[in-house]
Order: sequence, then C-alpha cells, then structure tokens
Amino acid sequence: MNNKISLTSKICLAAIFMVLATICQKVLAINYIPIIPFLRISLGGPAIIIFSSILLGPWFGLLVGAGSDILGYFIFDPKNNAFFPQITAIYALLGFASFFIFLLVKKLFGEKIIKFVFPTFLALAFIAITLVVWLVPELHLYGGTYNLVLWQKITITASLLVLSAVLLVFIILYAKKNQQINVYKIAFSLFLIEVLIMVMFGTLMKGLAFGFATYPMILLCQIIVLFVNIPLNTVLITLLTNIIKKRNIYCPII
Repeated sequence: MNNKISLTSKICLAAIFMVLATICQKVLAINYIPIIPFLRISLGGPAIIIFSSILLGPWFGLLVGAGSDILGYFIFDPKNNAFFPQITAIYALLGFASFFIFLLVKKLFGEKIIKFVFPTFLALAFIAITLVVWLVPELHLYGGTYNLVLWQKITITASLLVLSAVLLVFIILYAKKNQQINVYKIAFSLFLIEVLIMVMFGTLMKGLAFGFATYPMILLCQIIVLFVNIPLNTVLITLLTNIIKKRNIYCPII
C-alpha cells in the first residue's frame, strides 16, 4: 500500500516547492532578449509548480504557484518594477489546473491515442506560430514597432520546424528509456498545460498587463517557449515521479 502524505507534510512540502520554484523562476531564468520579458525560459520553475499540484492537490498547487510569483517579486524584482496580479494569476492557475489536466489525460487518453493526438496538436501549434509570423504585419512592444523581414520569417519558421521534429524524437526515445513511467501521458499533459494555461490564458493576462497591442509579440514568445518547456518539464517531472514511486508515496494522478 502506498504511503499517504499527511496534511502537515503537505504544508512543509508546499513551502519547499514554493522556495524552489521562486529560485528557478527568478535566479535560474534565462532571458534571451532583455528588453522582451515575455521570452523567458525558467529552468524548472513551472515543472515544480506542476509537480506540486500533481502530488499535493490543486489547492496546494495554487498556493505554490501564486506564492512563488509573489515571493519572487518582493525578493528578486527591482523596487521600481510594478507588481502585476495578472502574472500571479497565470502561475496560480498553473498550480491549480495542472492536477485536473493530468487527471483528465489519465482517464480519457490511452497511450495509443496519445501517440496520434500529440503530434497532431504539436503540428497545430507550429501552424499557429507560423501564421503569426507570416500574417501579422507589425509586432508592437513598449511603444515600439517591429517588422520581421523575409529572412527572419524564414529562419523562425525553419527553426520551429526543426524544434518540433526534435521534440517528437526526444519524447519517443525518452519513453523507450523510461518504460515504467508513461512518458507519453506526461508529455501530452504538459503540452495541454502549455497551450491552455501558458499560451492562451498567459498571453491574455499579459495582454491585460502590458496592453493588447503587444498581444502578437507575447503570443509569439509564449509558443516559442512551449517547445523548450515541454521536453524540460517532461524530464523533470518523470524524474520526480520515479522518486515518489521508489519511496512508495501515494499520488492520485501518476
């Protein structure tokens, strides 16, 4: 029989996850273009928030997600930076909804279905970003206007096509290496989380925070980050899942 986590242990683990997520999102985050805060790769932050939701439940996940963003703002952000509750809402929903998305995938999707659906959804994401790159004439950010020239559009499209292929190959090979864990279900759940929460809801919230003229730019950056977050989060959550399985800890999702 698996060992259930007590309420006291859940509170302690939530505090630990909150601190770890804060450090990952603020200290270990990578900004490729400093003037565009939307293009950010957080090395493990989202994965920790998602895993806290899976292991501890949606309400603790919400606490970890919202708390890590608020804590990170007051500790690491410059004092002259404004606080945006819309950004906190993104991470709160990430912590809350991840539990239900994993549960939904576990109950409704078999591995054979996911092997077909996952590449299909990935192709739709590629088509969406390609349409933004080629059809939106101007990208606005902080009062500035950016126009992508032909070579930039071709480079972005080709790069994302390569990333899509690499992502699929990675999931296939990683699933073969970790046959005791259903890597396909983890990767597909993370894909849905990225699309529904980080891309759709996250872009909407950032549009509310920074102005809807920036919406295409934010959408472009969020979808680019998706191709990095999925393999990174898949590895981290698979590793954490292996740990709790070896320790015989009860988890309602995995």
